[in-house]
Amino acid sequence: MQLRIRAARRQDREEILSFCQETFSWGDYIDRVWDRWFADSSGRKARSSRLFVAEEEKTGRKIAMSHVALCPGGSAAWLEGVRVHPDFRRSGVATMLLERMLAFAGRRGAGQASAIVADDNLASQRMMERNGFAAVSRWVYCSSAIRDGPGSRPRRSNARFARAGDLDRTWQYLQGSPIYEKAAGRYVKSWQWYALDRDALRRLIAEKQVAITTAGEDGDDDSGKAIEVDGLAVINRNGYWDRRDVLQVVYLDSSSDPGDLLSFASSLCAEGRFSRMHVICPDVWQLTAAAPAGGFGEEEESERFLLYSKVITPRR
Repeated sequence: MQLRIRAARRQDREEILSFCQETFSWGDYIDRVWDRWFADSSGRKARSSRLFVAEEEKTGRKIAMSHVALCPGGSAAWLEGVRVHPDFRRSGVATMLLERMLAFAGRRGAGQASAIVADDNLASQRMMERNGFAAVSRWVYCSSAIRDGPGSRPRRSNARFARAGDLDRTWQYLQGSPIYEKAAGRYVKSWQWYALDRDALRRLIAEKQVAITTAGEDGDDDSGKAIEVDGLAVINRNGYWDRRDVLQVVYLDSSSDPGDLLSFASSLCAEGRFSRMHVICPDVWQLTAAAPAGGFGEEEESERFLLYSKVITPRR
């Protein structure tokens, strides 16, 4: 079988989507992101994003797709959306797409590539490992309808949004956190795992996306009182893809009980903007056991993922 892997074209959409409908037990998400990925790959973001399609050379039949995007800063790449028509699985097509995505990332200076694989998808795990990827972290996703409706009284919580003066102590907490180590130093944005480094933390604090809990007496940032951070959550209130009604906790970390952080997140739903809350966090028992706390209803959906990563050689 002779294949051609090329950049996606507008007219590929329907043929590709025809075999991207029942990938998972709940369906698939490619129909929700195809237009965005295509626009990024063919517009002003084309240097940092590419939507690939594989087709048979003789017939032109579209049989597979994938997407690669450079992470902020350009030093790493995110691989996603690998789909192969059922008639062509286990024939090396996914590996060919993977190689093309790595080549794209390397030519643009990326030194690392990452992707997630469901923990029950053994075939994809083996494919990643055969190609030099290693599982560096394990994550869990939980989703539920908001228990408290619009106008409800916010639940009490000792958490608060971090301020600029909290940057050093929050970063210091992360550096000593075993959960941060288990997370491979990542957080999630639109289902892409990015480095939660000091620069990212500074930006997220400025955007009021970081909530913290503290030990010791709290006060103004310049009060001089001894304050130690003992937990934090990164909270996305902007939704993702086509979902603006979802509040997401995209990183969660606590040295004791994360319930205050989850209660704080759920209290942000009181204004009625959100109908669901997602928690995406490292698969650590003290975090996952606390998920139903403080306004987060009984878990309705959950899934676990392995985060794979590989060092690649930049080819600028």
